Amino acid sequence: MVNKPLFFKSLASSKIAPREIKQAAQQIKLEGFSKVESDFWDSIKEINGKSQIIAQAKASDIKTETKIQKKPATTSPKQSFTSPPVKQLEPAKRFLFLGDSIMGFLGVAFENNVKKSDYGLEQIKVFYKISTGLNRIDFYDWYSHTRELIQQNNPDVMVVIFGGNDDQNILDANKKFHEELTPEWEKAYEERVERYAKLLDEYPVKKVYWIGHPISNVARYNKFFPIFNRIYKKVSAVHSKIEFVDYWNVFAVNGKFYPIAADSTGRKARVRYNDGLHPTEHGAKIMMEILKKRMIEEGALRPKAKPPTQTQK
Repeated sequence: MVNKPLFFKSLASSKIAPREIKQAAQQIKLEGFSKVESDFWDSIKEINGKSQIIAQAKASDIKTETKIQKKPATTSPKQSFTSPPVKQLEPAKRFLFLGDSIMGFLGVAFENNVKKSDYGLEQIKVFYKISTGLNRIDFYDWYSHTRELIQQNNPDVMVVIFGGNDDQNILDANKKFHEELTPEWEKAYEERVERYAKLLDEYPVKKVYWIGHPISNVARYNKFFPIFNRIYKKVSAVHSKIEFVDYWNVFAVNGKFYPIAADSTGRKARVRYNDGLHPTEHGAKIMMEILKKRMIEEGALRPKAKPPTQTQK
């Protein structure tokens, strides 16, 4: 048996669905839809940073890196991003990472780079949902789910990323349809981001790092990502607890995408998968090394003092 409305809305969330189906699907209201959809995705993907999608990505990454090692490395991008003045924070104990499938890679990379015991942390919670974002909130409502996750986890610091699935036509607050990449579409998406930022202001979270998108190897994303990044940066500027982290040039050389970069140890490997959206394990590591460094500079992460060693007399 098929739940026809649910199937219709799920079909419409695909980027290959015709415009007419997307428009019609956004008008459908399903009682209990969020729970049904959530249960469906949870049945095939875990949500705590140990999912099948990451396991598959790691396997693919290993094959790719083996091929890369046979080729001589050339110039690679510098690990840098535009950062605002450092504002000192109290050391955080509880971290919450939220977002679309990209966060699955970034969250695991952060967990691998930041050991809780080294920084006196109580929790690093990673929650992501594939095929979601701030556009199709009829498909997955990040506003309500974010409230639930903040109340459940009481984080000191949050890290969020959206936009990977938001390159679609949109309905504004008045349910008016707007074509992608038009000024009206951009305005409607900015209203979504502003609404999310105001939601975060309601809670005693000390700091929110809003992750920007690096340059892509796919032309379509390079049309959308600069717009998303500009909106995230604009909204973050007027919300004191939110900091936009600009990664645009991290995977670039002379303003153009470069497929290979070095991490903090000097190891070089591919940074993006061919889909143009997801970072490889290596690319995610580079991004989280930058974020970790920023957190330490601001005091959100503070390494625990090592006990003094006893010297022999």
